[in-house]
Amino acid sequence: MKRCAIITGGKYQEIKDIGKCDFIIACDKGYEYCLKDSIIPDLLIGDFDSYTGKLPEDIETEILPEEKDDTDTMHAYRYCVNHNYDEIYLYCCFGSRMDHFIATIQAAIYGAHNGISTYMSDDNNMFIITDKNEIVLDRIEGYSLSLFAADKLSKVTIEGARYNIKDFNIYNYYPIGQSNEWKDDTIRIYKEEGVMIIICSRID
Repeated sequence: MKRCAIITGGKYQEIKDIGKCDFIIACDKGYEYCLKDSIIPDLLIGDFDSYTGKLPEDIETEILPEEKDDTDTMHAYRYCVNHNYDEIYLYCCFGSRMDHFIATIQAAIYGAHNGISTYMSDDNNMFIITDKNEIVLDRIEGYSLSLFAADKLSKVTIEGARYNIKDFNIYNYYPIGQSNEWKDDTIRIYKEEGVMIIICSRID
């Protein structure tokens, strides 16, 4: 299992458990957050419009043009696909710019279509974006669990939840999977095809 951490330039959050990752990519302002938390990345990627400090000479750096099709994060995902990573842990990817966040979600869906599962979280939410056919989630007290389709999820079965389903199709234009709850200590989700977007959110 190859794991890559991608530190993006959203709102800063403390970077925890990064030691579980084999490789660290800092995207643009993400390098500032690395410096803040005394983390040495393996690769810097970006057009560096949001990080304006001096770039290190001893870290591999890919300087991207300011006018480009890929976001810095999307370019990092392409790197991970090309280097056969299995999982990506995203850090500092939340913030006030919803357009940036949607772009990040779409990059994660691109990763899932290429066999990479993405994990990201903040103080109130945990996201899993994956093409795995089975996911097991332990109870998280005080949290709901929602399941959305990136496109179409075919023959979805949910067990151990307040609202269970069997061999149900979920589409990306109808939020039927919003705000489920744990009934048992674990929820098991199975599907045949499609990319799952699983969100565990703190209940106010």
